[in-house]
Amino acid sequence: MHSCDISLNNITKIEGHAHLNLKVRRGKVRKVQFIVSENNRFFEKMVLGKSYEDVPSMVGRICGFCSTAHIVTAFEAFEKVFKVENTIQTGLLRELLYHGMNLKSHALHLYMLVLPDYLGKESVLEFSKSQHELIHQGLRLKKVGTEILRLAGGRAYHTLRLRVGGFSKLPTMEELDYLYDLLEKAKKDANECISLFSKYLPKFERKTEYVALIGTDYCFLCGTIGSSNGICVAEEDYLKHLKEFVVPYSTAKIAEFAGKEYMVGALARINLNGKAMKKEVKNKIKEFKLKFPNESPFYNNISQALEILQSILASQEIIDELRSRLRNEKPVKFKVRAGTGVGVTEAPRGTLYHQYSLNSSGRVTDASIVVPTNQNNHNIEEDIRVYAPQLLKLPKPKIELELEKLIRAYDPCISCATHFLKVKWE
Repeated sequence: MHSCDISLNNITKIEGHAHLNLKVRRGKVRKVQFIVSENNRFFEKMVLGKSYEDVPSMVGRICGFCSTAHIVTAFEAFEKVFKVENTIQTGLLRELLYHGMNLKSHALHLYMLVLPDYLGKESVLEFSKSQHELIHQGLRLKKVGTEILRLAGGRAYHTLRLRVGGFSKLPTMEELDYLYDLLEKAKKDANECISLFSKYLPKFERKTEYVALIGTDYCFLCGTIGSSNGICVAEEDYLKHLKEFVVPYSTAKIAEFAGKEYMVGALARINLNGKAMKKEVKNKIKEFKLKFPNESPFYNNISQALEILQSILASQEIIDELRSRLRNEKPVKFKVRAGTGVGVTEAPRGTLYHQYSLNSSGRVTDASIVVPTNQNNHNIEEDIRVYAPQLLKLPKPKIELELEKLIRAYDPCISCATHFLKVKWE
């Protein structure tokens, strides 16, 4: 097959709905459009005029699984405006929340959405009896993340306890001990997860740029915005390099960093900051002969598996430190003032930006939110542009599946269904 038109309709593994239109002529891609057709949700306009106290819970509704990321990032932006310096304890608890969110999100993506493709199944509902343990393994890992969010954040979804400068309520020592034991038991599943997904690494690479927070620790909340091309950007200067564009065929924007398409997410984090990972994780990279830095988007799956173990180990270290310092401290006092603040964190799917301008009463006068999925949209298109010609000798159903695998490897937001609908070939 040297020429074809492919339409993947109603892709349901991102936030809302999406389609893929692909036109190939004489072995060359003439058109590729990753079309997001979700309804405009207007969160940036919805928060205008609202108090800083109300905004985090509002923007947390952008995504169910990543609600904590939006909440924390919004608080970080407001704390920049109010010049709040958080305590070590608050920093540790917020980082613990991020590890819980990461565990929950990565486990769901890998086991429930990615794995069926590689086992030749439409969904986990088709798994054989001998494969049921894989479902249980994923659910056990997800539960650990859910319990961290529930006990440290007050609720598994849309956490309640965060405040500017602290928390309204803290976990008890007994709850921390319970979480530590859960994490210890989860190590076996995490190691088996890495072993499992190291088997499924299709051979495709394309040179692109990677962007993530870089620091001395493998931290989701701290560091400097960095790229694989050596660019380092202070958080407040992110718009000097990151540009969003409206495209006529999609309701979602695309983004470029320093004038180029780029990738964010677990692969970008390990490519740029893998040296800061725990020794046990580095040993797994060596054991399974995994290559980093890597230029295959399919490596995002194994990168998420490695991050599951990283989050388990880091969470245990945080709990150990909290055991020695946990005290009933109140949120830091601050004065409401006018100004603009930028919050930048690493959500499970990549770098997340929240920027807010406030008036002297603490009400929002301007807002900008840049989510990871939109940042990856342009890179997905360029990957398909290079990958599709390599698949043309395959039958159409196989081409369709391989393109789905590629898109799925990016882990577009999963607040919708769990499988692609049927493909319409034109």
